[in-house]
Order: sequence, then structure tokens, then C-alpha cells
Amino acid sequence: MDLSDRKRKILQAVIDEYIGTAEPVGSRAIAKNPKLGISSATIRNEMADLEEMGYLIQPHTSAGRIPSDEGYRFYVNSLMQRYQMGMEAIMELQKAFQMRITRLDQIIRYAGSIASALTDYTTVVTSPERKLSKIRKIDFVPISADKTMLIVVTDYVKSQVMSIKLSEAECGYFADAMNKSLAGRTADEITAETMADIEDSLRGKVRLPESVLTDVMRFVFDAVTGDEETEIYVSNAQSILKYPEYRDVKKAGEMLSLLENKDRLKRVVLSDAGGGVHARIGAENEEEMLKDCSLVTVDYSLGPRRGGKIGVIGPKRMNYAKVFASLDIISGEIDKILRYYTENE
Repeated sequence: MDLSDRKRKILQAVIDEYIGTAEPVGSRAIAKNPKLGISSATIRNEMADLEEMGYLIQPHTSAGRIPSDEGYRFYVNSLMQRYQMGMEAIMELQKAFQMRITRLDQIIRYAGSIASALTDYTTVVTSPERKLSKIRKIDFVPISADKTMLIVVTDYVKSQVMSIKLSEAECGYFADAMNKSLAGRTADEITAETMADIEDSLRGKVRLPESVLTDVMRFVFDAVTGDEETEIYVSNAQSILKYPEYRDVKKAGEMLSLLENKDRLKRVVLSDAGGGVHARIGAENEEEMLKDCSLVTVDYSLGPRRGGKIGVIGPKRMNYAKVFASLDIISGEIDKILRYYTENE
């Protein structure tokens, strides 16, 4: 439904005021805005119209009004002013991302922490789907006369002690043969022919019982595929408690319980639409505990591949302009880091 210019300005002023105060907004508070130049009586009539149209709610008969979910949606889609991040903040953000972090999970966790610090809301970050992981390196380390540690490096490091008697030289030959055939491959690219190639490379250099190579290959395969489930990391969960919307102990406890339940939280975050920064406001969230919240997410990329999501969870009266701007720039910086990360795997 189209709104007149005056109604748009009043709705924007009401929402901006409510975001800052968390108190129902009356016509007098809006009339004090020198940019509007509208009388209190006119504002009161327009606010009544906006309530009738579904954009505002009057929680109590004598109180002012607060935005409805529809009001917030119209605000985000049509009224929200572009938030200009200062150059100092942008430079500090870029400086923070220049830290030498080599593990993908550390980069993702760090991004969540930065997003939380920048927005002052709870943030969630999902890892990429593990099935995209490639084998980066395989190593063998002799640890006793009859035991050898097998180390497989993908986006993560996994190891297992195996009952294999190998000298240092044999460990080197074994690692070279495995890396020659497997480095840079995903689980889908490990075939019977791959195993035959490794056997050919080891012939005459490393003597192994027939079952050992099978056991080694099984562990390598499990290392790449065993953690296909997407991880989710939460930063600053306790920040939700400082907002008036969560003064009720039971409600706060239920919200914290959701943030601790990774399966529920992943379903919420990963079901969100992609394509730029996107907000789900109040009742737009299927999860019951988020009906009084907003979830703002953005995708990040893993080089040419799909990565994961960064999300911000806060009250419906969150500072959308700042959150949108923050997630936009953070996702851009992560894309740069992960593009370098994947190009130099």
C-alpha cells in the first residue's frame, strides 16, 4: 500500500525514535523533530491512520505507538537511510582482518566476533558445507617401534595412531605417494583407481600388510566426509539479555536455550534467503523464539564456491541501517580473505 510523503516521514520518525528508546512513541515526541515541521495534532491523526493501515500498534490505550512487523518491513524496504561507516571504522575492520589466520574455522569464528563487536548484537556464523573440503596434505609420523600417526589436513587437522611399523624413510615415501594421488581432491574424487595408483607408487619402497592401505584410505575418506554437517558459531549470546524485550527471565532463558541448540539454530539461519543482506522480521521467522526478534543475514563465498552465512540476531527495533552496512562490509572482507585462502590451498 502506497503511503503519502507525510505518512512515510512520520512512520520513519516513529521507528527511529522507538529504535533508540524502546518506549512507545507519542505524537509530542515526533512533533519535536525540527525536520518534520508538522503539528502534534496532525501527527496524531496520521499515526492513527498508520495504525489502522497496520504499520503501527498501540500497546495500551493511553500509551504511544510502536511499529508492527509490517511497519518494520516497510521501513527496511523503503525508508531506512543508508548508514555511512566512517573511514576510521572501515580501516580498523580491514586491519583486524589482516591477522595471519590460516585455519578456516578460526577465520569464520573471528568474523563472527568482529560482527558482534561492530553491531553490539548476538551474531551467528555458519561454516561452509564440509563436503566441499579438499585434502590439503597427508603425513605419517613414526611414534614408536610399531605405531605411526596418520595426519590428514583438510580445512581441519585430523589424526589417528595406527599400528603400522614404518621407518622415517618409509613414512616419507608413504606420504609422498598419498599426496601425489590425493592432494587437492575431494571425497568424490577418491576412486579405486586412486588406490591402485598409490599401491603402484609404494611398490618396492614400503612393505605393508594388504589391509593397512585400506585402513589408511578409510581414515582419509572419513576425515574428508565425516564432518559434512555444517558448524555454527555464536558470538556475544549474552548481549540479548541487555535489551528490555528480554527482561522476563523465562523468555531470556528460552532465547539462550535456542542459541545453545545448534541444530535448531542452523535450521533457522540456513533456511534464510540468499542474495545480499536480508532481514527476517518478527513473524517472518518460523522459529517461535524469534517471533519477537529480527534475523539479518548475508552470504559469504569460499572463492568460487558457496561458503556460509553471517547472521545478526537482535530485537525487532535493532539498528537495521548499521547492521546492514556492517554485514555488507564484513562479508566483503571475508570474501577477500577466503578467496586468497582457497587460491593458496
